[in-house]
Amino acid sequence: MASRQLCTPGAILRDEETEAGGTSSRETGSTSRENETPAALYVQLADIIREKIYSREWAVKSKIPSEHELMAQFHLARGTVRRAISALVDEGLLVREHGRGTFVAEPGLSHAVESRPFSFAEALHKQGRDFKTAVVDAWVTPAPIDVATELDVPEHSDVMFLRRLRYVDGVPIMCQESWLSLDECPGLCDVDFEAESLFNAVERCAGRKIKYSRMRYSARIAGKDHGELLDCEEGAAILLLEQTISLVDYRPIEWSTTWFRPGQSIVSDAVQPD
Repeated sequence: MASRQLCTPGAILRDEETEAGGTSSRETGSTSRENETPAALYVQLADIIREKIYSREWAVKSKIPSEHELMAQFHLARGTVRRAISALVDEGLLVREHGRGTFVAEPGLSHAVESRPFSFAEALHKQGRDFKTAVVDAWVTPAPIDVATELDVPEHSDVMFLRRLRYVDGVPIMCQESWLSLDECPGLCDVDFEAESLFNAVERCAGRKIKYSRMRYSARIAGKDHGELLDCEEGAAILLLEQTISLVDYRPIEWSTTWFRPGQSIVSDAVQPD
């Protein structure tokens, strides 16, 4: 297998029209195909930095070169460098620290995949992370047909919709959107979800333990609404977890989607069978 070579400073092809006011006369390399247009400079620079992080050339918590150093090394304008760095901050690969510089980010929230449904509040507590929950939306409404199917309730029976944001160090790390069965959990709509976790409230109101979950992961583009909620670019790729959560008697109680801000991760152990 041929190894992939990173671009060197001299391999950046041409400046962006937005910076040069037209096609730049400076070309520091040649395209692989005569008619192939190279990626925008900030995309090329972001690719180079990303590869340095993925290859561990730039270690976690290490400080990356300053904007001036990157400008000089790659012969780029400040706006191009800033745009590349901003893109990687949105991906969760870099973090800016005011007055100190830009650093390779630590891995985001890690949550073990176990044989029980996710409780993100519990995961954060176990990691010693202080967090805040903010309720964005909460209302009771007749169940749409897909919600009724997932929760196994009659169509148009009352269900609760709940949207919450989890913050760590003032940064939103996930957006959780839940449809909840009020038939199985009377009194749930009176809970203060900024003070009590949803899992605790469900088990208290239902009088039964949460036991099972069907989970599905997918990669999505944040989009305008979730980009604003998670403070990331609307074009950012993010991880989406969909769950249908059931009580110990197999009655479904929650159908939810959790949108993870770029930089979060899910961790699990696997055992090879004998």
